[in-house]
Amino acid sequence: MRYIGKGAESAVMFCGIMNLAPPPTKFTKSNNILIQAARETYEVSMAEAVHETVEGNDEGRDVAVDGRWQKRGFSSKNGVVKLQVSIQVK
Repeated sequence: MRYIGKGAESAVMFCGIMNLAPPPTKFTKSNNILIQAARETYEVSMAEAVHETVEGNDEGRDVAVDGRWQKRGFSSKNGVVKLQVSIQVK
């Protein structure tokens, strides 16, 4: 819950609404497990996407990247990045 800006109280409320068991008092172990699972998933997914793109077309690939922050400058912890890849198909 801390990753979305909420604390333990919000986690208890969310679990109650969803009819789940209350969350553990220590979030660190659970968060580390979730982070590791997400990291493994996105690394495999991204590697497969890159492999498909490179193997499928050796000629034209255009890439555009755009990023935004919640606050001006780079002091914000919240941001979003958009990556657009264009592939020429014959």
